[in-house]
Amino acid sequence: MLKSRFVRYALIGAGALLGLVLVSALALWLFFPKDLVRRTIEEQVELATERDLTLGDIDVAVFPALGLSASDVTLSNPAGFEGEPFLQAERVVFAVALFPLMRGDIEVRRLIIEEPALALAVNEAGLGNWTFPKKDDPERLEALRIDEFRVAGGALSYAGASGEPLALSDIDASVRLPGLDEEAAFDARFTYAERRVAVAGDLGLPRALLEKGQTPLEARIEAPRIEASFDGAFDAATGALQGRLEAEGESLRDTLAWFGVDLPAGDAYAAYSIAAALAARGSTETAPTTIALQDGTYALDALRATGGVALTFSESGRMRVSGALTIPELDVNPYLPPPPANAQAGVNMQTAWPTTPLDLSGLNALDADLTLAVPALRFQRMRFADARLSLAVNNGAADARLTQVSLYGGAGTARLTANAAGNRITSTIDVQNIQAEPLLTDAIGFTRVSGRGRLRASVSGAGASQAALMRSLAGDASFTFNDGALKGVNLALVARTIQSALSGQARGEAAATDFAELAATFQINNGVAATQDLRMLNPYVRMDGQGLIDIGGQSIDMRLSPRAVNTIEGQGGRGDVAGVGVPFRVRGPWARPSYSIALGDVVRNEIQSRMRDALGGAFGRSRETAPEGEAAPAAEQQRQNPVEQLGDLFRRRN
Repeated sequence: MLKSRFVRYALIGAGALLGLVLVSALALWLFFPKDLVRRTIEEQVELATERDLTLGDIDVAVFPALGLSASDVTLSNPAGFEGEPFLQAERVVFAVALFPLMRGDIEVRRLIIEEPALALAVNEAGLGNWTFPKKDDPERLEALRIDEFRVAGGALSYAGASGEPLALSDIDASVRLPGLDEEAAFDARFTYAERRVAVAGDLGLPRALLEKGQTPLEARIEAPRIEASFDGAFDAATGALQGRLEAEGESLRDTLAWFGVDLPAGDAYAAYSIAAALAARGSTETAPTTIALQDGTYALDALRATGGVALTFSESGRMRVSGALTIPELDVNPYLPPPPANAQAGVNMQTAWPTTPLDLSGLNALDADLTLAVPALRFQRMRFADARLSLAVNNGAADARLTQVSLYGGAGTARLTANAAGNRITSTIDVQNIQAEPLLTDAIGFTRVSGRGRLRASVSGAGASQAALMRSLAGDASFTFNDGALKGVNLALVARTIQSALSGQARGEAAATDFAELAATFQINNGVAATQDLRMLNPYVRMDGQGLIDIGGQSIDMRLSPRAVNTIEGQGGRGDVAGVGVPFRVRGPWARPSYSIALGDVVRNEIQSRMRDALGGAFGRSRETAPEGEAAPAAEQQRQNPVEQLGDLFRRRN
């Protein structure tokens, strides 16, 4: 009886308490001072942020959690900023657990922001509108829990002092926060430049965000044709990241185009990957945003590299790449302007250089300051070994220096500068002990000279196409080759007899002239190299030459004068030794030069010789007397007229 009475009283008490709660909730809902709450919240936010907060209609909820919702929420920019407000939201819902709140703990049951628009901006003074006043002595928040935090249908924009604004749309994000000292999870999806991006991860110590400390951070990013991950730490005081970064994508060209950077057309700049230690920091008053990668491995197309690089972003958003890399094998051909459709690979002997537009605009994509160690380097058909290359790119101008290189059995240095403005290129090279035949074959397709020696050149040019560039070349060059051969002609045979040359015995694919030394210097202007001192030394043969090598037209026109001499001296011998020879011309395209006897030179030389003899007889020998005791012959005593001597010469020719 007593027990049943206790139960009845307990039920009555519980019902009364429930009724009191319901009545209180109804009274709170009916008589809640919404205007007072709105004004209080707006005033408190203005004091804390020095900005204006505007709230629309406010609703209150008691069950299952005490909460408020406000529509048409607007938070203004700080002083000195114009344009869109810092934050606008269609609706904000905030609900907390009632009883923990009575203990001083904040357990957020729900925080929902619907259709927010966050407008980040930088003013002319370089200040961001996301900076809020700092309290001198902030209170420590002991406990915070968020069961549900969602952003639905949001948008974010960023407008710097210059450059195109950044815009994210259709933002859907969520956060789970069990506590300030427990791991939090986040997940966000948004649209950037018409592509959907997903970001997810874990934050090891959320309290660090409030107290400007460091926290472990793991993040994963997925976008069309791109995947990336980060595992490291975040410094809330400086905004710095430090840890391990891994990223890969199907097309670097596509990725850069997504960010507004266009590369020249072609098949290059495809698949890429990065795996390196990352150290990144945001911009400060004294330093720009920097992303540094150390001890990394990198891949682009067929290229592989190791080392460290740093990306620096100026206020304008322009990127600068610096660092030192080792690339075991570098083939730059895929990144050069494409050859004409009917051309073979590399620089070849053709009737003309390509007239397709020469596009160096890729130099405007970024700036660079790189040092490269390349054990194997290929440029068109040319191959280099053990190359050390320094590359500097600034505002569309590139300066590449080979401080060390081995090529074709020799070694030397080289420098190449290129400027996208005007398509101007300058090149210098100085190599020693180099093999002539493979070098000239790969460089310009010229296969007629073998030997080993030194090559120096300094040329520059500009043009809208490779053909125009070659026709504009200017500068100077020289070479000296020893112990080689001039292929396609036997100059010794040419020097001995005219008949053999005319009968074809002195020229052909099997014909060749061995030499101990072959050297020349050239002056280059408008794509034409001119020489006056071509010389060749060989036992029993000397040769000098003059003429033109038309680089722009890929042709040659040289006058060569080989002479058979009575000496076996080769390298180191005299080049002006007198001898009997036949001048001839080499002319035509590089790939198919023709050889012909310079008959005009032969006749002219013979006339000059006869004239000297005739003039010597007319003015010199007439004064001579016969040796004492001898009588001069009658025929020698009569002087012959020089004109008659010329007549004899031509009669003998006929």
